[in-house]
Amino acid sequence: MKKLLFAALLFLAAPASATLQLSADINGSAFFCADNQACDLNPAVNQLQIADQTINGVRIVGSSQVAFAGGLNFLNTSSFQITNLNLAAATIVLAISGVDFFGPAVTSDMSGSGTFQNGVGSSINLSYYGDAANTQGADNPLDLPGVQLGFFADVATSLADAFAYSNTSPFLSPGPFFSMSLGTSGTLVAWNGVPGQEPTLVGRSQTILVPQAIPEPNTLALIALGLLGLGFMRLRRTR
Repeated sequence: MKKLLFAALLFLAAPASATLQLSADINGSAFFCADNQACDLNPAVNQLQIADQTINGVRIVGSSQVAFAGGLNFLNTSSFQITNLNLAAATIVLAISGVDFFGPAVTSDMSGSGTFQNGVGSSINLSYYGDAANTQGADNPLDLPGVQLGFFADVATSLADAFAYSNTSPFLSPGPFFSMSLGTSGTLVAWNGVPGQEPTLVGRSQTILVPQAIPEPNTLALIALGLLGLGFMRLRRTR
């Protein structure tokens, strides 16, 4: 009975918010930001927005990350433009992670898209992770805990080269909470020095969504039984 009651209480518990953070290696320069730190321009919890800036010759415009824990748990990351202003190829590695998403979970949906502009030969890799142990990721750009749920790779072959990815994969997490992480890595080819022809990744977006599984009727009955047992024990103590 004690074990049953403990499981019921875990199921009913809910955290205040998830922890959202980003870690990056931008052409050899490290960058890190976490939700509600000074680097975060968005005061809302679970919405991480960094300032437009140039890091080691790579200009980043319009970067935003959002996490939501609830019936439809999701984690996404996007940037309006990432531009290489170097006369040599530039590398980019990103990790975005959040914890305390609501379990249990049995499946995941993933997507990613973007367009390379003036970037023939540029590449991108997108990866998606879920961790039933609820481990915080993105402590560094390669920190992606748990199991890989999806992966996509693309190389630009034209001056305006669009890519898109979507997938569904099993993700078993009994709960009550789990973490999710997104990884992005790739290269932007060298700029030729001509204004207006900078290699650019436009409209980069990446999302993982995990619906909270609805417990089976038998599970709900056990939870109700545990709560009734707790009430009965309290009633006996008051008599």
